[in-house]
Amino acid sequence: MGGRAAYSLPDVTRNGSTAGDGACVLCGARAFSRLFEKRGWAFVRCTSCGLVSLDPLPSPEEIAAHHERSYTDGGYATFAAADEIRRGIARDRLERARRAAPPGPWLDVGCSTGAFVAAAVESGIDAEGLEISSVAVAQARQRGLRVHQGAVESFSPERRYAVITAFDVLEHLRDPLEFVRRLGDWLLPDGVLVAAVPNHHSMAARVMRKHWFYYAPPDHIHYFTPETLRRLLAQGGLTTVDLRPAYKPLTIDYAAEQLAQLTPGLAPLARAVGRILPGRLGARAWPLPLGEIQVVARRTAAHAARDDARASQAMEAR
Repeated sequence: MGGRAAYSLPDVTRNGSTAGDGACVLCGARAFSRLFEKRGWAFVRCTSCGLVSLDPLPSPEEIAAHHERSYTDGGYATFAAADEIRRGIARDRLERARRAAPPGPWLDVGCSTGAFVAAAVESGIDAEGLEISSVAVAQARQRGLRVHQGAVESFSPERRYAVITAFDVLEHLRDPLEFVRRLGDWLLPDGVLVAAVPNHHSMAARVMRKHWFYYAPPDHIHYFTPETLRRLLAQGGLTTVDLRPAYKPLTIDYAAEQLAQLTPGLAPLARAVGRILPGRLGARAWPLPLGEIQVVARRTAAHAARDDARASQAMEAR
């Protein structure tokens, strides 16, 4: 998508492209302040709720093509190939997610090649995954994992889940609110959603500004803060029960490589850090404060009541 031409926006944007109809996807407001441009994409903030988004939003076709391409010749191919890095992140996330997990089956949405699903299965959890990329799904299935191919919009689960995880997913979606609502429908009555997203208000984002590596258009479309994430979940029928900073266990060597790739302007600094550190330190995984937050949310009473009403209607229809 790097070929998209740069363009200018006025200080306040009302051009109908931010949510397809000119409205913020979170609060419905229609006024946006321009923040900056990166890689030819404009970043705007809703003046009502504060959600930061790309303007214009990439089309569904652009998103699908970019996502598929990223597993073959894009930046995500590097991460997907870093087996030990992915396993370390998966184990760390699993340990934290289990603290809030009720008993029952798990579903990892946006599971990629299945690192988290594998970690869950290895620990005795009945887990499966959902992924849109055919390349990633094929790799996961080669490892013997139960992974479905498809989008959330078209997937019809055979059962409900005690835990649904969505790590590094919400920021990729044109309509994260509908996504959350749909996942809420798949949860058991006491089920939880566990998600992780980049935090637009994190120290890393504030210090690096437009050079923050999570400002990654068109891959990342929306940028959340703790406040906008709580609002998203509430509007989707979920109550936030825990929200805290999340740290990714990465080696300094890998982090420097990714920083150089995602933020070319900082490549000299990244390579310098890699040269200065002793080899054993550069190869050791450290919990790095990259600017992410992890949230645990449960279904609200209203959501459960709506499900009961649906079930009653279904029974009556029979």
